[in-house]
Amino acid sequence: MSAEFFNRVSALADAGHIVTVKLVTLCAVLVFFLVLYGLRTLFKRGVSPSKVTATMKLALLGLVLLLVESQLRSVPFYGNLLADASSLVALLCLANLVGYLVVDVYCYYRMDRQVPSFIRDLLTMLVYVGFALISLRVIFHLDVGAILTTTTVLTAAIAFAMQTTIANVASGFYVEGDANLRRDSWISIKDLDVAGKIVNTGFRYVTLRTLDNQRVLVPNNYIMQNVVVNLGSRTEGERTAHHLKVGLGYDLPPERAIAIMTRILREEPHVEKEPAPVVLVSNFLDSAIEYNLKYYLDDYAFHAITRGSVLSKIWYAVTREGFSIPYPHRELIQKSAQEPFRVEDRERAGVLQRADLLRSLGADEFQRLSGLVRYKVFGPGEVVVRQGDEGDSLFVVRRGELKVSIDGAEVGALREGDVFGEMSLLTGERRKATVAAAGEVHLVELAKEHIEPVIRANPALLEKLSAILALRAESNVEARRRAELAQAGATGKDAFLTKLRAFFGL
Repeated sequence: MSAEFFNRVSALADAGHIVTVKLVTLCAVLVFFLVLYGLRTLFKRGVSPSKVTATMKLALLGLVLLLVESQLRSVPFYGNLLADASSLVALLCLANLVGYLVVDVYCYYRMDRQVPSFIRDLLTMLVYVGFALISLRVIFHLDVGAILTTTTVLTAAIAFAMQTTIANVASGFYVEGDANLRRDSWISIKDLDVAGKIVNTGFRYVTLRTLDNQRVLVPNNYIMQNVVVNLGSRTEGERTAHHLKVGLGYDLPPERAIAIMTRILREEPHVEKEPAPVVLVSNFLDSAIEYNLKYYLDDYAFHAITRGSVLSKIWYAVTREGFSIPYPHRELIQKSAQEPFRVEDRERAGVLQRADLLRSLGADEFQRLSGLVRYKVFGPGEVVVRQGDEGDSLFVVRRGELKVSIDGAEVGALREGDVFGEMSLLTGERRKATVAAAGEVHLVELAKEHIEPVIRANPALLEKLSAILALRAESNVEARRRAELAQAGATGKDAFLTKLRAFFGL
């Protein structure tokens, strides 16, 4: 069949219209790539500029050779030489055109604009090999079958010397056709201790990009002969579970520890809500209860970031509850947990005195409150109060910065000396906004149980507090707050005075 095909092509070459065929071919290729070059310049898309310009230059060279051939056709030696040269250039231009249409047009849109280098190189090679065989038969009038028979022994010797390369090429076909090894899929190779996203599949190796943005080249044959774990793909919507082991002390009840860590996982931005994260008791160790945190990520690329954030928030949350991460040891040690952030009562009193809401209190009252208030530290991203939650305390910022958001939209920030939560402390209202730590923040918390004895001992403070609350409400630009006061039909001071008397039973 191949011999018959080459004979037909040879008959066409012997026809008298060969010059016209070459002229039409060269002109068509030149016009096509000129249009392609213009579109690429206009839309910044297309194949590499080197390939486009090289093909245009080659087509112009072919036209020049064709022109010279028409002038020297009668000269025996030079006429035949120019005819073969122009035919070879025309076939090469045609090969570039066919290769572009097959690889950069058909495969580009067939494979969602992501053609692996393996497919691209293979198809390009087949196109050029096909045109090379045609040129041997049509231009140089050689018997292709005889050439293939003569080179059989040489081909066998080369194949024996390139066993590894051939094995990688053959394995590349299986890798490219495997749905578990598609582009943008995250995989882990246990033997190499490597995890990365597949960015390309070539003839010899698969290219992985790790979380450190390093490119790892893994031979195709190695992937086929070893255990590979598929970690999912964001484009395919596949998710795999991640496990994080955390050890906490025996003095922290498991139910309480599970509630703390479950809340932290649910608030992480890259942890999927469905399936929901789960925290389970995993083991009883020598000095700690081991918990297994199981969660799913929307993208494996955030694995390291999420792991670090979760561990950091667990430390802050556990420390804030009055417990500590246990130290590994193999001997009995009498050790009591120490408060990591120790603040003297005098310094706490100073923080309270800087709050304008409490400026009507006396020195004795500040001194009394300084021994009762709680000192709390929150880590980056932790929520201090959440909109709509119940509360009976206010917070004074001693150090750091917090972000304030209402209905998911950020509306402001709080810094050193600012106060928030006073409405919940003095009236029992639900939290009006969500306040989260932008970095590590140090807060002084004043609860109702702390200030209630002070108010009962001096009921006149209610007048001063209601006046201050009224001033703070008047400076609040929220439309909902103004609407609430307008519907109440009372002045700001009278409205807050009524709420204060009802809340404290006076």
